[in-house]
Amino acid sequence: MAQQENHLDRETFSCSICLDLLKDPVTTGCGHSYCKSCINTHWDNGEERGSYSCPQCRQTFTPRPVLEKSTMLADLVEELKKTGLQAAPAERELGLRRQTIQQRVQDTEKDVKLLQQEEEALNGSADKAVEDSEEIFTEMIRLLEKRSSDVKQQIRSQQQTEVSRVRELQERLEQEITELKRRDQELKQLSDTEDHNQFLHNYPSLSPLSGSTHTSSFRIRPLRNFEDVTAAVSQSPDHIHSAALCWSYGLLSWIHS
Repeated sequence: MAQQENHLDRETFSCSICLDLLKDPVTTGCGHSYCKSCINTHWDNGEERGSYSCPQCRQTFTPRPVLEKSTMLADLVEELKKTGLQAAPAERELGLRRQTIQQRVQDTEKDVKLLQQEEEALNGSADKAVEDSEEIFTEMIRLLEKRSSDVKQQIRSQQQTEVSRVRELQERLEQEITELKRRDQELKQLSDTEDHNQFLHNYPSLSPLSGSTHTSSFRIRPLRNFEDVTAAVSQSPDHIHSAALCWSYGLLSWIHS
């Protein structure tokens, strides 16, 4: 603003012929002011034509005016020169400061733009990591569900096989018990016979006992039948846990990098 006002003052107190600040200012009858030497030179060039005009408004004067130095105007010009000389260094410093500030603004705006780009990149990478993690855990859940279904089917199949074996053995033992009870009843009836001749006659006709399917070494160990399945299932969480840990460590390393 001060620079603009100084510029206007210089125009006001400048000679329209030499375009510099007025030197020994004089004022013509029309009110325009010039350097005394500038206007005299101008009128000297037009003296052959016998006319003396104002270079600005073209007003003609006859005879040639006698111009006197305008003391007040000269004082104003001198004051303007002093003010201009004093203001010039401050204006230059002000201009340099503005340039420095404007450069810092440009540099800071560039930094802000880079940070915005980094933020967008971080958000994009985080969104991609979340999407990938969801896919991984979805696949893990699918594999666990499939594994669970396979294990259940395997257990039920083995259960059916073992139960059928147990029931078959149980049925054979029950048949053997029935046969043994029947033979025991026959022997009891025979032992109750008082006629020794009849006892001796009937005893040889009794059929011999068939081989027993029962053995004292038979043991019921139902839990052992499914130990292999249980061991296989117990290993699955370890594998899945290890895979999840590896992926988690990789994700954490990316976040802190």
